[in-house]
Amino acid sequence: MPTALSAYMDLCRRLFYAYGLPLAVGIAAFMPTGAVDIDLAVGKRSFSGSDVESLPVVRVFVFSVFPVTVTRLIYRKQWNELVSVRQKQEDMYLPLIDACRRRCRCSDEPPCYVDTLLDLEVPVKDDDQNKRISDAELVGLCSEFLGAGSETVAAAIQWIMANLVKRPDIQEAVCREIDDSMGAEADEVGEEVLEKLEYLNAVVMEALRLHPTTALVFRQVMKEDDVVLDGRRIGVGTTVIFPLETLARDKTVWADPDVFKPERFLASGGGETMNLVAAAGSARKMKMMPFGAGRRICPGMGVAMLHIGYFVANLVREFVWKEAEGEHTIDLQPHTIVLVTVMKRPLRAHLLQRRWDAKNIS
Repeated sequence: MPTALSAYMDLCRRLFYAYGLPLAVGIAAFMPTGAVDIDLAVGKRSFSGSDVESLPVVRVFVFSVFPVTVTRLIYRKQWNELVSVRQKQEDMYLPLIDACRRRCRCSDEPPCYVDTLLDLEVPVKDDDQNKRISDAELVGLCSEFLGAGSETVAAAIQWIMANLVKRPDIQEAVCREIDDSMGAEADEVGEEVLEKLEYLNAVVMEALRLHPTTALVFRQVMKEDDVVLDGRRIGVGTTVIFPLETLARDKTVWADPDVFKPERFLASGGGETMNLVAAAGSARKMKMMPFGAGRRICPGMGVAMLHIGYFVANLVREFVWKEAEGEHTIDLQPHTIVLVTVMKRPLRAHLLQRRWDAKNIS
């Protein structure tokens, strides 16, 4: 994962200079995950970190409760802000999309997300002809890809590191597992190693259970016939809201649901029967759904899990994360911004060098 390595090196530089000082992890973690997602979206990164910081323009709450005409009248100020943000999105993404078009198709560079969309044709309602995706639609898709991916992954990393700061015994267990798997002298923890790290993956799963970064999942009843759920008839078209944190802390499903206990996801703790996806009739049980479920499950789940595991593994391996004192002590109170659940008070921690040599900081 060379793009992730480059972003990780950028992060290590910031962490090194913050050595021994309380570090705002939320800010630092957002930069590399955003850079990795940009590489996936439009190919090799062609702009600086300051441009990555402009990514908040992709976080737009669309007023979909009322028709557009009503929204314009009731929420005129917010509507004007939305139009302004949309223009910023186009100014940011259209040059990158054009660069993808100009790039030689025979290039050795792996295809990016936009490359897969340029030749895509989609069916048109009440028309036998398919149509290409417009530039406006490409901007919207890129915005969703980068906004949803970067912010939720950064929030997940922050929640995980906060719990590891609170539980140094678990942090050391993760580090030991990594060293036992690849040796203490090896370089970065690569993609090929991550799937072998059972305890690290259990830590990630437990953090996603305890702190799902998406507060709610909305689904509509789509079957032709009404659905009966818990004795209640739910009509076609009804919107069903799933409160993810409530589901993940259900005492009838989880033992000690409010305790951070990764062991519940190990094979010895019954974790082999649990999964984030489970087909009908499968022996695996689906007890939580931080990425949603069914046909509309988050399409970026695999990429998100890879990025989360990658950054957490390397952050733990390079640094000892200790709790800061005074006003910087860990507070795990959640705060929801639109639909993303973050730490109400962003994580700050003391970092102690574990193995990173200063000569690697350029």
